[in-house]
Amino acid sequence: MYSFAFPRMLNSTTSNLLLDKEAIRSNMILLLSSERDTLFGDPYYGAELKKHIFEQSSSIIPDLLIDELYTTIKTFMPQVYLTRKDITVYVKKTTLFVDIHYYYIIDNTSDLFTIKLTDSSDEV
Repeated sequence: MYSFAFPRMLNSTTSNLLLDKEAIRSNMILLLSSERDTLFGDPYYGAELKKHIFEQSSSIIPDLLIDELYTTIKTFMPQVYLTRKDITVYVKKTTLFVDIHYYYIIDNTSDLFTIKLTDSSDEV
């Protein structure tokens, strides 16, 4: 698998490409950083994380986030394997984090991807 090396994807004569695990990680970042309905060619591409983060606080918000992440990754990232139990939502001080533990299909090794969903200025 190949992926463009964003943001430095082009130099003067060639395209900068990432390969295999680096490409998958880059694609995961692009997928989860994109909001649904923002890609002209595929309006379903992306995740609706902001929608769930800014909902009224409730005990089901972590479940909604897990479901959104799981569905998005399973739909657009066939290179990795994960279950809903591999996604963990937690709060550290006042910052919301998500850990995604997934397995590469190409060699059955695992990786951990952490997303910082909210930013707190008082955290050190």
